[in-house]
Formats: sequence, structure tokens, C-alpha cells
Amino acid sequence: MSLFKKKQSKAAVQDDLGTMSIRRRQEAEEAAARKKKGRLYLVIGIVVAVLVAALLIWDSGMFQRYAPAYTVGSESFSVTDIDYYFYNEYSSIYTYASYYGLDTDTGLKDQEVSDGMTWYDYILSDVEATLDEVGVLLADAKANNYTISDEAQENIDAVLDDIKTSAAEYGVDQGTYLTYCYGKYMTVSTFKRAVTEYYTAYDYASYLQENYEVTEDDMDEYYQENAASFDDFEYEGYYISLGLTTEYDDDGNALDFDADELAAAQETLEANADALVEALESGDEETVAALVEELGASDVSGLSSTTLSYYAFGSWVTDEERTEGEVGKVEVTSTDSNDEEYLSGYYVVRFDSRSLDEYYAPSFYNMLIQADTVESDDDSSSTTEYDYDTALAKAEDLVDNWLENGGSAEDFLAMAEEYTDGSTTEYTDVSKGDQNDEVDAWLFDSEHDVGDYDIVQDTTLHGYRVVYFTGYSDLYSWQLDADSAIRSDRYSTWIDESIEAAASTASSFIDYVATALA
Repeated sequence: MSLFKKKQSKAAVQDDLGTMSIRRRQEAEEAAARKKKGRLYLVIGIVVAVLVAALLIWDSGMFQRYAPAYTVGSESFSVTDIDYYFYNEYSSIYTYASYYGLDTDTGLKDQEVSDGMTWYDYILSDVEATLDEVGVLLADAKANNYTISDEAQENIDAVLDDIKTSAAEYGVDQGTYLTYCYGKYMTVSTFKRAVTEYYTAYDYASYLQENYEVTEDDMDEYYQENAASFDDFEYEGYYISLGLTTEYDDDGNALDFDADELAAAQETLEANADALVEALESGDEETVAALVEELGASDVSGLSSTTLSYYAFGSWVTDEERTEGEVGKVEVTSTDSNDEEYLSGYYVVRFDSRSLDEYYAPSFYNMLIQADTVESDDDSSSTTEYDYDTALAKAEDLVDNWLENGGSAEDFLAMAEEYTDGSTTEYTDVSKGDQNDEVDAWLFDSEHDVGDYDIVQDTTLHGYRVVYFTGYSDLYSWQLDADSAIRSDRYSTWIDESIEAAASTASSFIDYVATALA
């Protein structure tokens, strides 16, 4: 039947209804109404069923687990993915919560880190920055068919094994344990994927940096542009303070100094600084020592180039225009309650020399044997005493046994990994000052051949370290540092530009991140 004929039949039925009796017409209309109502109930039933199903799916966490909450270019992350990073970040802060002023019994959205920013917003912003980098790295790794390294795979396997072990220790299955640690939406499969993506991304980042081509000319150019970060500086320096005691009101706010009192103190400060300048210029060390003691000056001599950058006199010392024996007086200022600056101290510094220390970086295997604590004979002493003799005897026995069995490098490393007490077993390309004084002296006071070994006391870690020399670097230590900095700078430039091009976006689902902590 054509559509037109269907319309004709419907019109004929309507004509028939017009000729029916009132009773029959009522019966027909009631029947039609019942039929229409039945269809309405059916539609309502279907809608309710759909809504119930949607609610059940929502409660199950399916939407949250799979719906994109954050997108970086071609990579998307669900709420559960973000939970992985959020809870990891929170865990790193949790340990030092009291130091940061974080109340772990209060929701993160109910506490502020600073004006206008809650702890929740602060952590989430860090997570988003991490996801930006992970997303870009994953996309580039896929585009280049990158296969993760064995080391990265070992890290992934170790994390997954730790989850299995921890779940077993608590007597629960892995899925339940993961919801305890990473929120109610986390599953074993999602966790495994998140861990794999994380380690893949950062393994790829290492791969990129390792494969940049860096020449010795590049290192020389980098040194010329950043010499102050590489050179060693010999200088003698002291800090002289204003000498006024700060007083506080009942609310703990610092009170401003009396204007006349401040002026008098600054005049005295100026005179004292000038006297110390004169003594340093003359080279009269006795007068310098006497003035330092009399003025209560702080000795700031001998700081490393890295540390110098944090001090007001650092730029003076590292200025290329400095000459041997030159003395400088560097102001230190503070601010009062009106944000007005005032002179509050002086650094008085004599520049002696500047040089670049060119040495090849040593590498070595390390075995630490820590000494046990012993009871002190002096009940009034608060100093902990250690049984160094027993630790030394153990170290000597281990070395003797190692030598009797061939004394190979491989056997030494195996011995170190078995017996060392919580210390690194392999050190590569060590710089001066990286180790404690005793080991640093052994490494750098004389040259070594591969296979040299010794037992060195470590008063910092309270024990003895058996050290085995494995070789020197091919480049100077400063060149290694320059090479590392160049690779880091190139990577930073690339990742920043890539993140900007990827234009990340967050969806409304991001509101469901870390709901238990919010």
C-alpha cells in the first residue's frame, strides 16, 4: 500500500467515527486512550531503565575510568589515570605534611597553600604539568616506534611486584589494595597501563637526551657562557650585621627600628666595614682575625660557585673584572613595614683567584659496613658511640675472602650488593666533594689504576667503606657537567615547544579526580 493510500484509509476511519453513536464513540475513544497510555508507559519504562542502567554504570566508575578527563594532543587520560599521578604526588607531600602546613584530616579543597589556591588545585596543577610532558613523550615515542629499555621494563615489573606483595601482606586482592592507595576507580589493568605509560615516557625522555649530538666545541662554548658555574674561586669574606635586635608586637609582627637608633647603628656599621676593608687590603691577618672576633662577623669564605649564587656578594666574586687582592664591600638591605629598604649589613670580601679545575672523574664500586651502636661508659654523654673495631674486622674478613676467591671486579660488585648496608654500590664519574671527606681524599689525593682497592673509614655514615677503583672518565669532569647541561637545555626547549603545540585541555570529568581527598 502506498503512503497516499494509507492517508486515504485514515480519513475514512475518521468519517466512520463521525457517524457512530455517542456511546460507541466514547468506547472507541477510551480504547484509543488506553492504547496511547500503554505506549506512554512503555516509553517511560524504557527511559527509566536507561537512566537506572546509566546510574549503575556511573556508580560502578565505568565513566570515570574510561571517559577522557585530560587531553594532550593525541593522548587522553581518564580520571583514573590522573588519580594515579595525583595520589603519587599527594603521597610525596604526605610524609612532610606538618612541615608544609597540610592537615591530612581535612579535605584538600578546604585548605589553601596560598591566597586563592587550595592544596587540591596545587597538586592538580602539578599533575597536569606532568601529564603534559607524559602525553607529548608518549605520542612521540609511538610515532617513532620506540621500544622501552630493559631497565625501564625492570622498573615497571618491580612496581607491579611490589603491589602484589603489599596486597598479600594486607590480606586483600590487588584490586582492593589499589583502591586503598589510588582511589575507588582504580583497577589492576588501569594501574598497570598507567605505570607502563609513565616509565615509557621518561625512558623515552632519557633516550632523547642521550642521543643528542654534543661536541667538545659545544662544551667549550657552554663553558664560556657559564664560566661562573664551573670555575673555582678563592676568596676571604665576612658578614657584618647592623647589630640591632628586632622587637615584635603581640601578634608577632616585627616592629620598625627607631629612626635615630637606626641611623646611628648604620653609621657604626659603615665604620666597622671600612675598618675590615682596610685590614683585608693590608693583608694583616692578625688584625682581620681580631676585628672579626670583636664585631661578631660571620665567616663566609670558601663557598662553592654553585652556593655563591645565593649570596648578595656572589656576583661580585664571580665578576670577570675581579683582580687578585681586590677587596669589596657589598651592601645587604632589608625592608620595613612600609616596604622601604634600609641598609642592614655588609659583606666584606677579598678576591684571591679564579681557576678551572681540570681533572678526570673517577668511578668506583663501594661496599659499606656500618658499625653497630654501643652503650657509652659516660652516662652523662649525649653522643652516640659506635663499634668501629668490629665493623673494620668484618670488612677485612670480607676483603680477604674476596681475594682468596680470585679478587675479580665482578666478584667485588656481587659482594658489595650482598653485604653493603643501605648504600649505593656503584658510583660513576664522581666530582670532587661528592663523597665524604675520607673517601674524597682516597679518590683525588693520588692517581689510581683499575683494580686498586682500600678500606676507608666513613665517620659520616658510621662505618667502613671498601672501595674498588674502576676507571676514569674520558672527558674532564667540567666537560661532563657541560655535556649534561647542554642535553638538559635541548630537551627542555623541545618539550616546552611540544607541550605548547599539543594544547592540552581538561574536561568536566576532571572534577572527579581524587574524590576521597577533595
